[in-house]
Amino acid sequence: MEKIFYPESIAIWGLSNRENNIPRLMLENLIRWGYEGRLFGIHPKGNEKHVDGVKMYKSIKDLPQQPDLAVFLLPARLIPGALREAGEFGVRRAAILSGGFNESGAEGEKLAEELMAVADDFGIRFIGPNGLTVANTANGLCLPFTPTFKTPRGGMSLITQSGGMGLFLWHLMADENIGLAKFASIGNKLNVSEVDCIRYFGEDPETKVICLYLESITDGRQLMEAASEAGKPVIIYKANTTQAGSKAAMSHTAAISNNEEIIDAAFERAGILRIEEFDDFIGAAKIFELPPMRGNRIMVMSPAGGFTVLMADLCEKAGFEFADPGEAFYKEIAEFTNAGVITLSNPLDLGDIYDPSSTASVINLVLHNDKVDGAVYLTQNPQMPKNDDVFNKMFKTDISKEVTGAIRSSGKPMASCLYGPSKTINRVKQNVNVPIFNTPESMIRIMKLQQRYHAKQAEPAFTTALPHGIDMDAAASWVRSHTGTHGEEALELLTAFGIPVAKNQTATTPDEAVAAAEAIGYPVVMKVISPDAVHKSEAGGVLMGLNDASDVRNGFDTIRANLEAYKKDARFDGVRLMAMAGSGHDMFVGGSVDDSFGPVALFGYGGIYIEVFQDAQTVLCPSSPDEIETKITRLKSAKILAGTRGKAGGDISGYIDLIHRVTHLMAQFPQIQELDLNPVRVLEDGSGVLALDARCRIEKRS
Repeated sequence: MEKIFYPESIAIWGLSNRENNIPRLMLENLIRWGYEGRLFGIHPKGNEKHVDGVKMYKSIKDLPQQPDLAVFLLPARLIPGALREAGEFGVRRAAILSGGFNESGAEGEKLAEELMAVADDFGIRFIGPNGLTVANTANGLCLPFTPTFKTPRGGMSLITQSGGMGLFLWHLMADENIGLAKFASIGNKLNVSEVDCIRYFGEDPETKVICLYLESITDGRQLMEAASEAGKPVIIYKANTTQAGSKAAMSHTAAISNNEEIIDAAFERAGILRIEEFDDFIGAAKIFELPPMRGNRIMVMSPAGGFTVLMADLCEKAGFEFADPGEAFYKEIAEFTNAGVITLSNPLDLGDIYDPSSTASVINLVLHNDKVDGAVYLTQNPQMPKNDDVFNKMFKTDISKEVTGAIRSSGKPMASCLYGPSKTINRVKQNVNVPIFNTPESMIRIMKLQQRYHAKQAEPAFTTALPHGIDMDAAASWVRSHTGTHGEEALELLTAFGIPVAKNQTATTPDEAVAAAEAIGYPVVMKVISPDAVHKSEAGGVLMGLNDASDVRNGFDTIRANLEAYKKDARFDGVRLMAMAGSGHDMFVGGSVDDSFGPVALFGYGGIYIEVFQDAQTVLCPSSPDEIETKITRLKSAKILAGTRGKAGGDISGYIDLIHRVTHLMAQFPQIQELDLNPVRVLEDGSGVLALDARCRIEKRS
């Protein structure tokens, strides 16, 4: 990666003096940005001696030295051959801007395979194709071909799957006084991916914040690992967020799962900050210029009472706690007020303080208060007739020097939002040393982002351990001997993994059913066994409260008749008799395998209305008891589990343990593509949990 971003020499293929020659625009960007390395032009069919002073060659073999970086902007069909020539000459790094590869159909797929084969033959690492590749403000490297002036140097590095979106962000950054460190437009990411870039930027001293615009995530686990190890804020805007596909699923779990929930769960564990607004890239770069907000206690300030109310609403919705700086604090700042007509509290209305120096003193006191972790401040710089009146002084006096000093002295952040004519605000942004936000909504949203990041950094690293009481050999044997879709026989697998299930037996005749029921003990539940009744209740395949042999015999006949009525010629494999579970709360636990993040588990409110309520949380497998407990508190049904309206609480710790075991089961056996435990009875008396029904789909592994 170092040679891609810091090449001492570059060879550009396809360069010519033609007016419409795109590689020439790239060359002019390099010159305009002040790139000081050596440049070579290559055009097998060209006759120019030079292009913009850069000497031209027919072949790379004619170059006086081996270039560090080969840059290609040629028709796609020519790229594999050109890359091979570069590889034979010893080039090991390349940037490929051309489109027409795996994004453009079967022929492009074939070219992509040829390109990868050449790279493998020579050990070449390349960025692209179908992207603007790279830029570096530290050395003037600028390979995008869109004519551009040099972007200000700063601490944000950007990784994007859309080159155009990246260039758009450059223009926003210039207006907002935000600088760029490095830029990587990875395109089809055939070779260098976002993971490679995150790892490199994590080590790059120029990069302070890593921002990504992604449309796809191909290896989610590696992305998580790279972001966790970066030691810097990693901020991702994930586009293309509609649910990928609506394939039919045999389980409730698959029916309610959503890849966006999986992404959120993965990002949370890895400490990745996900943004929903594209402009928040700018806000994120600004907020991390401020000291860390190490707690959740915020102070809200404005000289306009309406603004304080607006911001207070936003802060509460964001999850901030309002700081209580203490009675002594309010007494001290009361000395700065004019008429004493405004009650001083948090949010803090500064409308009765007309002297800008007093406002600066209040801000200093706020940030140095031990009970305040950070502050937000909203004011305005309105267009007013110039005069020496109190309001001109109040709104037009620059106190940024004092604010900057208070921030640096206290080591706490204060985010500021300034309203006014755009020309005035843009001039202020360019001339002050504290970041200015455009709206209170974005300011508070991004302030919370920063607080969440630092809170995550203070947490212990995620760890998990295999639960005790697992018969791994028995579980592995069961999985090896089963493929395809299976119903309640999956309870045997759960038992091997230490997951409690209700006592049960199967029967294929009424006599066997009676014997099984008597062995279990009345009352019992009877359930149909049939591959044609995926959801038993819909087929009339569940009977509860069978109290004697007569109930069991009649129930056997009833279930068989119900199945036949549900689906003619349905296969009837018998019934399962199960001990009646005690009263409790019906939850569910499920698992599936995501193409990018691997095995994941869902859990939440269960029973027959699982898809109606869709009250679920997601974790990656394996999870930990602490992570699961945190997610359970976010369920809408958490209050039900804890006990409400006279109904006793359930065994939440037992439910956590069951979920934990399922996450390790899914992690240990990736051939389990889907797993559905519904219902899971969380017993009221605190005596545990029971998996009452199960289904799974197992993929055959060679």
